[in-house]
Amino acid sequence: MSGATSLSADYKALGGKLLRVRLREMGERIESVKLSGDFFLIPEDSLPKLEKMLEDVPLKEKELKLLVDRFFRGTSAHALGVAPDDFVKAILAAKPGEAEC
Repeated sequence: MSGATSLSADYKALGGKLLRVRLREMGERIESVKLSGDFFLIPEDSLPKLEKMLEDVPLKEKELKLLVDRFFRGTSAHALGVAPDDFVKAILAAKPGEAEC
């Protein structure tokens, strides 16, 4: 029983840093996601925590912004080279028809 779709995007943040998104989507919800690129998220264990929090979240801008904002406000995580909103933009860029020009 699959039905999940694999999506991906490479997103360049304003400062030139790359955010690479690989996700599985099912029913317009994130089933799983992997984030990588040439940015830093500290402490080191923050990235897997963010990826886990994104599971089962609707692939919609409003919900993603709320979750990512809550993650950065509620943890001691700091992104170097990218802004929290860049994570949202990168994830949405993986959605067909959502890529920014």
